[in-house]
Amino acid sequence: FLRGRRASRVVLRQASKMSEKVAMEVEKPDDGKKEKKGSSDEKKAMSDFTKKLKGDYSAEVAVRIPEYVAPVDKDPSALSTALSNLLQLEKKTRLAADTPSTQKIAKAIIEVCIKCKAWKTLNEHIVIISKRRAQLRKVISTVVQESMKALDSTPDDETKVSLIETLRTVSAGKLMVELERARLTKILAEMKEAEGKASEACDILQEVQVETIGSMELKEKAEFLLEQIRLCLLRKDFVRASIVAKKVNTEKMAGEEYADLKLKFYNLMIQYQKHEREFYQTSKCYHSILMTKKISDDEKKSTEALHMAVLYLILAPFDSEVSDMIHRFKIMHKKLQLLPMAKNLVDLFTTDELIDWPMKTDEFKIIAEYKALGYEEDFQKSVVQHNIRVLSKYYSRIKSTRLAYLLGLSEEKMELFLSEMVQSKQLYARIDRPAQIVTFARKKTANEVVDEWSSDVSKLLTLVETTCHLINKEVMVNKIKA
Repeated sequence: FLRGRRASRVVLRQASKMSEKVAMEVEKPDDGKKEKKGSSDEKKAMSDFTKKLKGDYSAEVAVRIPEYVAPVDKDPSALSTALSNLLQLEKKTRLAADTPSTQKIAKAIIEVCIKCKAWKTLNEHIVIISKRRAQLRKVISTVVQESMKALDSTPDDETKVSLIETLRTVSAGKLMVELERARLTKILAEMKEAEGKASEACDILQEVQVETIGSMELKEKAEFLLEQIRLCLLRKDFVRASIVAKKVNTEKMAGEEYADLKLKFYNLMIQYQKHEREFYQTSKCYHSILMTKKISDDEKKSTEALHMAVLYLILAPFDSEVSDMIHRFKIMHKKLQLLPMAKNLVDLFTTDELIDWPMKTDEFKIIAEYKALGYEEDFQKSVVQHNIRVLSKYYSRIKSTRLAYLLGLSEEKMELFLSEMVQSKQLYARIDRPAQIVTFARKKTANEVVDEWSSDVSKLLTLVETTCHLINKEVMVNKIKA
């Protein structure tokens, strides 16, 4: 180390002396021609000296590497000697900032270790090369990339995991190898999952913030994020799954090459939304699957996706979006004609008529279908809420006993469903318990009454004016004929 420092000081002194000499000679020219000739000579000398200072050991490296590696081919026990010689040569090229030569030497060290199956020595030398003083970035990249090629040739999983951990340690916090580190992390997570350690695999994969890796392609990035979501769902970590899912931008995956990734994403989201009982979002995911060209071209898969989209849409809490979507299903999808149950459901919930509960004639086995899905109570709730909305259109005031009778429920259950709808602002209603009257019409303010009266008077005057005009027209026509 001390010798290296002394050598560098000597080189710096020589450089400073030479620069001073050039400056003095330039300041004292004899004549114009001599000045030009002297300056060109000195420039040439300086360029040669700078080249020597930087170092170009390509010729020496091309000779030395085969010379040091050749004995290992005959006798593997000569590995330590070869590595020692290569490291000495690497030091010389590294301090001279000769990047291509240093890369060749680092590659030779990795290759000779792999060739001799010296996995422990390989791990040690990966760390040694990476942690050397003033190590060049491209050399570290070369070490990691060359070592990754050896992952498939490891004798067992333990050796493979050891090599992966070494490479992950070396590449931690280095931007030039962040892509390689992400890939190594994914391989390690897959191995842990194969061992039955899904929770540990999830923790390992969550370490990587893949959205910040600029060198990773969009498709690979999407695959990485989907794997993170899948492992979170496997571990029942639904909160983290929803956070990661927000990082996936489906709009950027519009091409056909992303079709499989989109389908995988929507299927994962269906798992999450079923757990969270978000029926409208579940229906939207099935509809997005239906709109994918790969599914829409397959009649069996498209009808199945449409069937599930309708089933979950019926369960969703009613609002303007749900109403719009169910009417679009009724108008747009010709494939709905092939699904009698789904078509019947859409017709029932888009018509302002009461749905019998319990259903007297369930020829399409709708209740059995929802029972199989485990949503029988949710379906009953959707039917009751639909019936309440229909009755609110026909009645402004109604007896609570009569309302309960029409809904096929007890008064307590009727009040429960009605209160929930009012709370979620699906409709306006007031219950007068002493009088047993339910009011659906909102009480109007004085201003609203005056505005309505004014509007009615305006409509009446318009009708009178139109009628007078038509009478005058008929009178004039009769006069002309006469």
